Amino acid sequence: MSQMFSVIISIVGLFFLANSLILVHEFGHYAVARIAGVTARRFALGFGPRVVEWTDRRGTVWSFSLLPMGGYVSFPGEHDANEKGGYLNQPPLARMAIIAAGPLANIFVAITIYAGIFMMQGMPIFLPIASSVIPGSPAARAGFYAGDRIIGVNNIAVSSFDTLRPILEGNPGKSMEFSVNRHGTILVLSAALTSEPAGGREVGYLGIWSNVASREKMGPGRAIFTASERTWQVITQTFQGISRALTTGQGAGNFRGVIGVAHLAGQAAEAGGDTLLTLMAVLSINLALMNLLPIPVLDGGAFLFCFFEWVRGRPAPDRFQDFATRGGVAIIMALFLYTTAHDLAGLGVFDWLPGIAHAATGAHGAHIVPN
Repeated sequence: MSQMFSVIISIVGLFFLANSLILVHEFGHYAVARIAGVTARRFALGFGPRVVEWTDRRGTVWSFSLLPMGGYVSFPGEHDANEKGGYLNQPPLARMAIIAAGPLANIFVAITIYAGIFMMQGMPIFLPIASSVIPGSPAARAGFYAGDRIIGVNNIAVSSFDTLRPILEGNPGKSMEFSVNRHGTILVLSAALTSEPAGGREVGYLGIWSNVASREKMGPGRAIFTASERTWQVITQTFQGISRALTTGQGAGNFRGVIGVAHLAGQAAEAGGDTLLTLMAVLSINLALMNLLPIPVLDGGAFLFCFFEWVRGRPAPDRFQDFATRGGVAIIMALFLYTTAHDLAGLGVFDWLPGIAHAATGAHGAHIVPN
């Protein structure tokens, strides 16, 4: 029963997250199209039988369907450049703005979510306290103990783990002096950092972990600035992860498909609070980045076509666009199959198959072996 409840929570959490982010994405396209003078023909959320539908005074049909997954905005003249006031009748720069507005709306939402968390609950800050010391590490050899609080490194004041980390990572193989507060007594410990590979470069390694955190609430200005930094950090880390996966294969197991996202959504929904909000921010960023991939049928591919049209002064040949679109669909399907297989493997589904096959073989054998 508890497992079934967890599955239901996962599905509900996925629908909530996905539709919230898709609604924001499509509304970004819709809003900028309105500014450009293009009236949407239909704004749809979900698929299957329509539950709610109405037409506004501008002639846009708003519809919400029974199965709340996916959505789109359709514009007049999407396939006919001669239709007056239609989408293709707009100059390339206007169409590029309409296309980019969807991903940018998701980025804006992520910044807003982070800023709200930082203002209302505060930003989690890990303190430079050694919750544990790795045996055999430079910290262990230098005499660090669990509970030691680092207050300075080479006469540089340290207030959080975020200020300590770049100092350590930037000095691989060097000897550093640490000012440490141990139960009210200030000590100076010397540690020779080792060099460890991380992100394609060598970084300094001390060998302590911290799970002691506090929260720092921020005003609106600082919260928005810090939220923008956090969003950019997620963007760069995502691109670095994709780059490593494509070039070296490292981190390819971190990709998640629909099933994996549903599992994360269920866990976040059960945890509640800023866990769910943080997941929404990360997924909103990833939705934006996924749509910006230069693959036809995605926003990035459509943007690229408009950019080349703007540079060349004329659109790409229809045959080329059709061929590229078919290739884009094939790529998307391949990614979907890969991430789905990976999600199922992560849940141990494929581990059941040998057992099922063995059970089936054993059951069959029981029928054919004579008494």
